[in-house]
Amino acid sequence: MAEEQSTPAIENVPGSNPKDLSQVVQGTAENLLNKLEENLGEQKGAELPEDQLLQSSAPGPLDKEGKNVEDVLNIISQSIFREGEGHILLKLCDRSSLLSVVSHSLSAYITTLEPLPLQRLSSRIATEVSIWMCSLFNFTDGAAFCHDDTRDGLVKISRMTLHQHYPKMVQDGFEALFSRPPVIYLTSGTYVDIAHYVCVQLGLPLSTIRVIRSDLEQEEALEAIFNEDKAAGRLPILCIANVHSSLFQSFSPSKFSEVCQKNGIWLHLEGHALAALALAEESSAPTPNADSLSLTIGSWIGVPAVPFVTLYKITGMEEIASFAGLSTVNPSVRLNCLPLWCVLRSLGEDQFKSRINNIFEMMEVLNNKMAEFSSIRILSQRPEQKEFINVQDVCKADFDMEKIFNTVSPALAFQYVSINPPNPESRVPDYFNNLNSWLGQTMQRDCGQIPLEIVDVETTGYVLRLCPFESLAFSGVSLTEDDLEAFIIALENQTAILNATVCQREKFIELIEAEIKLQLVEIPHWAGLGGVCYIPPEQRRSPDDQEANNLPYTDEELHLINHKNVQVINQLRTLDSAFSLGEGGDGRMCIRFGMVSMDTDVEELLALVTKTGTDLDEQVDHFQNMEEMVRKGIQQAQSDLQRESEEVIWQEGILRHVPLVGSIYNWISPAQKTQVQGRTLSLNEGKLSTSDVLYKGPSPEKSVSNDSEPHTEEVCIIDETSKEVSSLTLQPTPQTTE
Repeated sequence: MAEEQSTPAIENVPGSNPKDLSQVVQGTAENLLNKLEENLGEQKGAELPEDQLLQSSAPGPLDKEGKNVEDVLNIISQSIFREGEGHILLKLCDRSSLLSVVSHSLSAYITTLEPLPLQRLSSRIATEVSIWMCSLFNFTDGAAFCHDDTRDGLVKISRMTLHQHYPKMVQDGFEALFSRPPVIYLTSGTYVDIAHYVCVQLGLPLSTIRVIRSDLEQEEALEAIFNEDKAAGRLPILCIANVHSSLFQSFSPSKFSEVCQKNGIWLHLEGHALAALALAEESSAPTPNADSLSLTIGSWIGVPAVPFVTLYKITGMEEIASFAGLSTVNPSVRLNCLPLWCVLRSLGEDQFKSRINNIFEMMEVLNNKMAEFSSIRILSQRPEQKEFINVQDVCKADFDMEKIFNTVSPALAFQYVSINPPNPESRVPDYFNNLNSWLGQTMQRDCGQIPLEIVDVETTGYVLRLCPFESLAFSGVSLTEDDLEAFIIALENQTAILNATVCQREKFIELIEAEIKLQLVEIPHWAGLGGVCYIPPEQRRSPDDQEANNLPYTDEELHLINHKNVQVINQLRTLDSAFSLGEGGDGRMCIRFGMVSMDTDVEELLALVTKTGTDLDEQVDHFQNMEEMVRKGIQQAQSDLQRESEEVIWQEGILRHVPLVGSIYNWISPAQKTQVQGRTLSLNEGKLSTSDVLYKGPSPEKSVSNDSEPHTEEVCIIDETSKEVSSLTLQPTPQTTE
């Protein structure tokens, strides 16, 4: 009777039906996502005050009263919008991407189960993920460990190798390492930071890490390094190999693995080329004998919020794997492998492999297209690889797995080197770094759908790198053939501009070297033709005097040169606003020229700069000559006026100028009024004459003026008081016609 009464009660519990429960969870998560996207799209609606946004407000105490769901979502959505600088979040139009986001809510939701059912369900999901991942990547006798930090898997692998080589570590702890300190090898220096992180997490000294030289090509040389550390009382335990590194590429995977296995060293592989292992048929040869692999599944298949996966050998090592925390599933907060389980269920094996295959095929198309550019050097292809192997061959049953990492191209690295490239064995000049930086920024602007990054490589210089396995935006489902075609067309157009600029630059430099008035200025981080500096006559140096040319300009000379070039650029801007002012590495101001085409007349541009500078020099010379002329004219006029004043005194008599006596004498016998004539200086003729011509009116027959004739300005010096002081005025000379 009790059982009959309990049955209806269970049926009335909301969500007791598994189908209803699934709909409730899915509907709730999707409603929250839709609400979040809706708030992001309504940035013009009711905006929050600045003090409520996460970017504008400082962390503070919790509010006394809670907020409803809509208010909380409004705060986080507008904060996301501000953080993204107006860019709306990528819409989750892919069903697998949406499922991955929703599954995070599910992974937290299932923690409400009782401990025993929760542990059973978690173990089942984790076991299926391990089986599926090992099957997809042909990794036999292995298990999968899901983690949120990409470095966490390597930390636990290192801890497991420590327990493997130091059995007493469980009881003795770090004291077990004293007798023979461990050694961890790296095949690439790019992983040094991660290796140091591992040492910090495990309490190991940084001297545990050793980077193997990349020039090793013989197995004996690699084994000699291992024996060297053994002879020094150290114990090699782990080798972290990047499948793209030069050292690993110089060996076959099986040979490299064989050397590590022979010396009891755990081999851990990393790199995006590992994604190609999923393309191989199950009937083909197994994965190269690695002991563990690091996989970034989410970026490989273009699905967000998917955990990282580390595959490792488990057979016979179950206990130490448990010590390292690799086989432990702790769903108390959330089950982190559930999103991956949901995504794999949604995609299936065929679609999972198809997404990875699409990326490799797109990279193969880009490699083949860009190989046709004579001015671009492809750095991601190994030059010694003579036989071309198609990506589709990896799927064949008879494919040789030894060639798999030399077949696929997970990244594309290229560099513009012009039609006449510099020495490939050394780093390119700084000017080519500027060109590659300009090319990268231009491609990022014109083809934003393809994530291109600019990388400074120590041995080669600036390199443009494209790696679709590191970006969710560049996945096998979001990128189309039209996007690739647009990328190739844009690259072709920009390289044509670069080729023209490099070609014209050679002529540009030759013309500058042939002109003593101009000097070439190297502008840091400038990718155009370059800069040209106009040198004033006083600062010019003879091209034959090499010793003087090697000396730097003084601060005074540099100031005069910069002042002159600022005047030149201001004058040029009145003709064309495209002229710009630049500054060289030595502090010299210059006229800066950018990218040009083959139709640009470089000689005409430099001639314009030279003519403008010369005209300014002539104006300076003219003003200097005028200054000298005026100075001499003033001196001569003062001398003439002084002489005439003295003559007037003698003519009038000395007594008239004696104090007291002169006034009585002038009262008795008034003197005739005598005035000293002023002087006028012709600036055109440099002739000094009396100023009486300025006060004579023109004759009627000569009153017609000719406006076409230039006006002549003269300096008139008049001494009206018959004293030493003279006044200087500028007055136009009356113009008449004959």
